Amino acid sequence: MSDKRIELPYLDGIRGAAALTIVLYHAFLFTGHTGDAYNDLPILGWFLGYGYLGVPIFIVLSGYVLMLPIAMHREFKLRTSLKRYIGRRARRILPPYYAALAISLILIATFPIMQEPSGTQWDTKVPVTIGGTISHLLLIHDMSGSWIGQINGPLWSIAVEWQIYFLMPLVILPLWRRVNPMIVASGLLVVSLSVVLLFGRFPYAHPWLIGLFSLGMLAAYSTLNANWELSWLLRATKMLTLCTVVILFGAWNWMHSHPWASESLVGILFAASLVILGRASLAGIESRVINFFKSALMIRLGLVSYSVYLLHSPLIGLANLLTLHWNLPTWLQYLFLTLVVVPTVLAVCVGFYWLVERRFHNTHQRSVSSTQVVQSSTS
Repeated sequence: MSDKRIELPYLDGIRGAAALTIVLYHAFLFTGHTGDAYNDLPILGWFLGYGYLGVPIFIVLSGYVLMLPIAMHREFKLRTSLKRYIGRRARRILPPYYAALAISLILIATFPIMQEPSGTQWDTKVPVTIGGTISHLLLIHDMSGSWIGQINGPLWSIAVEWQIYFLMPLVILPLWRRVNPMIVASGLLVVSLSVVLLFGRFPYAHPWLIGLFSLGMLAAYSTLNANWELSWLLRATKMLTLCTVVILFGAWNWMHSHPWASESLVGILFAASLVILGRASLAGIESRVINFFKSALMIRLGLVSYSVYLLHSPLIGLANLLTLHWNLPTWLQYLFLTLVVVPTVLAVCVGFYWLVERRFHNTHQRSVSSTQVVQSSTS
């Protein structure tokens, strides 16, 4: 198989859509006082309440993207040394993460309203403790319920993903070289779920995301190597989609209170969908879904998605706190946060991208960024 890098531009658009979904979820969650949005806007909550499922999509997508160049060869080895692999991951992930962490701490220190209990969702982020701060610096804050939500809630998943980056070359790939990849991926999902369900250990670390990351890797391998008929895959995934929707909304309360179940279910469905999209794209088959996610707007959103994910939460939380004294009805407060605050926050995050994140792009992102600049200048 050729060593030429596989380019699937719609993946950037999917990443952008996942980030936007999480932002809209948090705008709903931060609306008014804790529980106001769910109590007063139940129909919206029925849909937006699942916005957190953007996180397992990120994790599966990360496994998929990292595995694509490896899956082109049968040795299942990194295309570079372990040291260089970790160095590249660190350069890409850590500087923007620490910059966002610093900005979040500065915001909390600058606005006294963010330091005191207010009866809002922001209460889960404070008080900021020494242990919480140090654990965030070491990226181990997902190991404790008292640390995980402090300062900037979404940052917990960065810790999880950073830890998985080490498991991929040290555990998952060596297993793949000895055991069938499908057995390894499904086995890791079962084992990682068992850590929580049977032993009650590390629930805040979301260990099942290890299994979902491995499923993303399996999806990349299946995209390039499986001989399944695309029509059969499409029918099976449509059936899985129907079952997933029925389960998510038919058992909303249970699924919403058991994230291991909802995240695993959506992660499995998304991994299967990536195989279909990848096989179709490589075969040159046109698809409305692919065309939508590889549109210029979605690719631009994907390009800044990491900055959006890192920085949006404290900004939305602050906006809600600053406007609580307006005593707006819940629906109006929600519309204000969604239609006014969210676009403003996205603009701030784009600024963060240009000032910070852009300096730490990987090769693929530099290529995408250059392409977007050219397109913008000629449009």
